[in-house]
Amino acid sequence: MNGTFEIFTNKEWMILPSFVHGILPTVMNNANNHSMLGIDREKKNPMCINAQGDDIFREYEVTEDGQVLPVYDGWAGIDYLKDLKQPFVNVIPIDGPITRNGGACSYGSKDIRDWMMKASDNPYCQCHVLVINTPGGSAWAKNDFQQAIDYAHSKGMRVIAFIDGLCASAGMYLASLCDEVYVMNFKDQMGCVGVMASFFTMKSGDKNQFTNETYREYYDPESVDKNKEMRDIADEEDSTLLIEELAKLGREFRADMKAAFPAADIEKHLKGKIFDAQDVMGIFCDGQMLLGEVIARGFALGDGSAKPIERTASRKIGKREKIQRPAAEGRMAAGAAKENILSTQLNNVTNMKEKFPSLFAALAVEEMQMTEEGAFMNMDLLATLNAKIEAMTKETADAKALAESLTAEKEALTAAHEQAITELKAANDKAIEDLNAEHTAAIEAKDAEIKTLTENAGKADETLKAKDDEIAQLKSDMEGQKAQVEQLQADVDGAKASIETASATIAEKDNLLAERDQQIQDLNARIAELENDPGAGAQAGAAPKDNGAGAEVQGPAVKSYVYDPSLSYEKNMELKKEFEASKAE
Repeated sequence: MNGTFEIFTNKEWMILPSFVHGILPTVMNNANNHSMLGIDREKKNPMCINAQGDDIFREYEVTEDGQVLPVYDGWAGIDYLKDLKQPFVNVIPIDGPITRNGGACSYGSKDIRDWMMKASDNPYCQCHVLVINTPGGSAWAKNDFQQAIDYAHSKGMRVIAFIDGLCASAGMYLASLCDEVYVMNFKDQMGCVGVMASFFTMKSGDKNQFTNETYREYYDPESVDKNKEMRDIADEEDSTLLIEELAKLGREFRADMKAAFPAADIEKHLKGKIFDAQDVMGIFCDGQMLLGEVIARGFALGDGSAKPIERTASRKIGKREKIQRPAAEGRMAAGAAKENILSTQLNNVTNMKEKFPSLFAALAVEEMQMTEEGAFMNMDLLATLNAKIEAMTKETADAKALAESLTAEKEALTAAHEQAITELKAANDKAIEDLNAEHTAAIEAKDAEIKTLTENAGKADETLKAKDDEIAQLKSDMEGQKAQVEQLQADVDGAKASIETASATIAEKDNLLAERDQQIQDLNARIAELENDPGAGAQAGAAPKDNGAGAEVQGPAVKSYVYDPSLSYEKNMELKKEFEASKAE
């Protein structure tokens, strides 16, 4: 990382957490001492690789002194890449933590973007190969890589990712943008798909414990949202806004990864786990190759002799600019006469490749040098061809021996097969005979059982019929009894009503009789009084005088209560009691 500037200006990271924890002490030391973090002398430089008209690839690594050609940016005073007129593959290392500005042993994503776009401007560029060994880095770098790769695609060029070590987090994002992904070793590691935030927070007024400097922040009153995510964390330990940002970026990350790697499972592969390449072969990577094989693949994709893999075949790739392919001798153009000779030779080479495709395939070359006397092979090609012939001879002998061995094995297997068939047929016949006997016995037993059941069923039917007749008779009897019961109930109800009427009449007559009996008793008592006191009769015609305690006659005092017919029986009885009480007094 280029000093502390990148650390303090970029909070969102796609990076392996273990790397962050490991480099944290160094970052803190650089921040406290206001020093830059970078070791430029150990950087690996980009290179361009071109195919010569012989049996080897020639690699030209860019160096700062410009002594080895071609170089990318004219450090030696000449822009060789611009003038390069031979088909080449652009190889760029992505080594170390990914930042925009570079530092810490790696180039920045802006540098890589510019190199790729510059190489894409040269129509002789066949393909781009990114050699990746990174724990990830800045989330923003993805935008630089996307811009560079889209530009290469617009020029008709494919981009291949070659993993040599670690491809984590932002490195995986970069790999997903590439058209094909290969690994150097099955134990290379890939994954760690996710987003994290890593930054230092200090509240305004805090002091640096090492430099004793005071940290200050001041904002205009209207800038309430400026740096709010970090201020909330520093002042209130509230990470809500930051987590929302990370979640949004994470969803975008996983969606792009799923689109680029359809075989990936979101829950299994896209939640931050690291995998060995062998465990995600066919998911995150398309195969295992050496760098030379990847470069050869780049040339084949560039000239159309190879087709892109199915996973990315449908990507939109622009139309390539036509180029005049020079002869394979020399890196730079020679005079006009030599150009004509080389052009003629190139046509002959093309015709040779069409005539002898197997020879070119066996030698693993795209071209062969020609002179007026014809095509000749150097020692390396002869050794390659001899090795191929020896290998083919050995393969033929091995194939013949294998064929003889397989023939003998086939004959032995045929005999064993026939013997097994004979034994199986005999066993099968015996099994069928036994099964037939068992089947016959079972059928006879079943027939007897069915006969018995049929007879029992007939008897049961007769019994059921008799029971049905009995039930029908009982139902008829019950209906008659039910009608009788209903008639009896009606009779009872009528008798009950008559009894209730008679009871009411009897009660009324009983009351009347009781009243008459009382009147008779009163008359008898009156007669007895008259018989005992005849003088009382002389006063009988006089009107009684009511003194409030019964009847009182004029003249001599009476000895008993005189019944008043004009009053009710109950009132006469009440007055009589009062009369008797006063008489006693």
